[in-house]
Amino acid sequence: MHEKILLRQGAEANLYKSEYLGKEALIKERIPKDYRNAELDSEIRKRRTKEEAQLLYNAKALGVRTPLIYKIDLSGATIIMEFIEGKRMKDALNGKNLNLCKLLGNKIGILHSNGIVHGDLTTSNIIIHNNAPVFIDFGLGFHSRKTEDFAVDLLNFRKTYNATHYKLGKGWNLIVRGYIERRGNAGKEVVGRIPKIEERGRYL
Repeated sequence: MHEKILLRQGAEANLYKSEYLGKEALIKERIPKDYRNAELDSEIRKRRTKEEAQLLYNAKALGVRTPLIYKIDLSGATIIMEFIEGKRMKDALNGKNLNLCKLLGNKIGILHSNGIVHGDLTTSNIIIHNNAPVFIDFGLGFHSRKTEDFAVDLLNFRKTYNATHYKLGKGWNLIVRGYIERRGNAGKEVVGRIPKIEERGRYL
């Protein structure tokens, strides 16, 4: 294994930049939790690593761009994957490329139509590569068929979008349009659920 350069320390995992078989790679290592029983902690980290790798693979199979997986090490709770060059949507979006928002809404619609909830849908977890969105970090993702789960996914994204791009409000409308174009009445139902969730104060 080549030298690992720490990119980010997170609550659940550390991210490193390295190289794998001559290609730039991103290494995601899930961190042991001291407060958990060691055996239980190992099983949880293995399961979450396996689930995240499966979600990344499933999303890609549906036509939603995600990093290629190079290697999975369940015993080390580690995924070695393609390093995606580009800027996070948080930093890349501007008034000239708002068309990305409609495409993004379409891709989120594809995920939800196939029962995939990202779980941490933010403008930091989408990289703009070759003028198209790449979804990363499915560490909190899961499978669901519930309108509520899809609405929470979208609501979390809207919160980070509005916080970062409050001057580009039209972008959110384009995301919704792309989402509904992909999902039809099911998409309208999800978008219509968002205000009800806000009223209940259930979102994070």
